Amino acid sequence: MERKLVIDANSIIIFFRYYYFDKYNSREIYGKLFEFIVSKIKAGEIIVIDKVFNELHESRQDPTMTNFKKQIKKEVVKTEFLLEKIEDLRDRYRIKYNEEKFYDDPNRLELELQNYLEKYADLYLVSYCKNLEEQGIKPILITEESPKPDKKPVEKIPTICKWENEGIGYRKIPYALFEIYKDELKFKLEVKNK
Repeated sequence: MERKLVIDANSIIIFFRYYYFDKYNSREIYGKLFEFIVSKIKAGEIIVIDKVFNELHESRQDPTMTNFKKQIKKEVVKTEFLLEKIEDLRDRYRIKYNEEKFYDDPNRLELELQNYLEKYADLYLVSYCKNLEEQGIKPILITEESPKPDKKPVEKIPTICKWENEGIGYRKIPYALFEIYKDELKFKLEVKNK
């Protein structure tokens, strides 16, 4: 079965921080990692959806994200065709406790639910993974989210992905680097004593 990694915005941002110490020194490892992830996106092994692309903020102080977005722009997958599935997920995974505690006004709750869909890619990511499964492709959702509750009106990605819910495999970015791509990436860290 074919496998695809569907990645969230925080995982991409964190990916570029793993070897940040090398960025301003030799740039050797940092540059290779940058090219590696771009090549996997261009090859279609790692999927970046439109909502994730929009969440990636560019900074004038650090042109890495600008360069990254420029290189992968043509590979970004559109998700508007999933809107019905996304709304269904939103309705199934609403957090009643948060609704009662934070959104006592029904109009405010409806506004918060709509803002959630506009602001966060979470349900788009899950829906896209479900779409891949329907095509016979095994998705792994790469996310840095923890299941720890917050004030969001909808459950977090790990809770939604659990086997008893949607049954989608999810991992953090180091899993992808050290397990999935272990034959392509060889990491070595050398600490020199003075």
